Amino acid sequence: MSILRFFPWLFFWMLASSCGNPDTHRHDGGVPDAGADGDADADIQNPRPVDVRITAGEPFLIAQDGGHLAFPSIARRSDGGWILVYRQGSTHVDATGRIVKRYGSPDGRTWSEPETLVDTDGIDDRDPSVARLADGRLVVTWFQYRPQRVGSSTLVLHETFFVESADDGVTWSEPVQVTSGVMTAPDGAHLDSGGHWVDGAGDPIVVHASSAPLVDTEDGWVLPNYGGQALNLDAVASCRRSEVSLFVRPGGAGAWTERPVLPGALPNVWLQEPALLVTPEGRWILQARTAWGATPSTMGHLAQSISTDGGATWSPWEALGFVGHAPDLARAPNGVLFSAFREIDDAFTQEWVSLMASVDDAASWRTPPLRIADCGAMECGYPSLGFLDSDHLLMVYYGPGGTAIEGVVLSLGWIYEN
Repeated sequence: MSILRFFPWLFFWMLASSCGNPDTHRHDGGVPDAGADGDADADIQNPRPVDVRITAGEPFLIAQDGGHLAFPSIARRSDGGWILVYRQGSTHVDATGRIVKRYGSPDGRTWSEPETLVDTDGIDDRDPSVARLADGRLVVTWFQYRPQRVGSSTLVLHETFFVESADDGVTWSEPVQVTSGVMTAPDGAHLDSGGHWVDGAGDPIVVHASSAPLVDTEDGWVLPNYGGQALNLDAVASCRRSEVSLFVRPGGAGAWTERPVLPGALPNVWLQEPALLVTPEGRWILQARTAWGATPSTMGHLAQSISTDGGATWSPWEALGFVGHAPDLARAPNGVLFSAFREIDDAFTQEWVSLMASVDDAASWRTPPLRIADCGAMECGYPSLGFLDSDHLLMVYYGPGGTAIEGVVLSLGWIYEN
């Protein structure tokens, strides 16, 4: 049974979109140095292990609200508890999609009733991520998704937005757009002679999306995105492949600017769903889903690029040897890195929620990945990580078929040199 029967393939074509101090930088910052900005003293007190044994507890139910539940993300609140955000909709993709929030106990096992955080009329609000900043504010990012009929074709627009809270998620600002595109078809929108979407002036119609939390660096906010020229759904194979950009907000205020990552480096590969981790030493680690075929729904291995100069330059994209979607990156207090993702076999017939670790700042990863949940041929995954303490990692993900949000606690057995 093909996993594709559970995925609206047209949605993935539209979505990949390009045609022709503790807890300061990460959403998982519940303990000192769990985030990307931990101090060096913590690593002196906690020597880096040479390996780690990971033991998964029994999965437990967090949410089962009805409809399709997906794309969960967690962050610590100031009282030691958690905030969880996720999408709820009638189906995997439709205009009923809304962003829901819940509050969790410090152990991640008891959760409040769901409350609507964002619900834009007539638009699918999807793929939310939450981050806790150095000053204690919470920021939720997501993208709005809107198909529009233009003539005999469909133009799909999607752009990234954020809201912020200064009171642990009780009240929130109005949504603010991060990326530069539009959410309504511009005047004169049409397919040009090359089959590419352009506006009335002949300029490309560009779209964006995000699937991972922003990173709060010393220089400002950094939010990984992917996108490009809007897809021609009638000729996807001839479209330009999607690429990855970082949207940067210096000082965490004012306008956002776009910084493409290795533009044009992989002209035949769709780059999607990037996640970023910044280590205390200033190493920027970027991982992204890829697709190697004619459409963004085809097979491609999880890829990685690293910057050692604050994102100015990047190493070539490196394929990690397996299909991985929507990675989430976290750093333990002792410096060990974790990457969690949806894993799929190369034939797209089997799916898992998986995890891997690195003891050398992502120079290498312990593979094959450890499979935490087996979903058979049904969609699942999009995990989010948060440290309960130095030796226990909370993972939340959406369960098979999108019927529930589930959690599991991972016990970490550190192995040190003699």
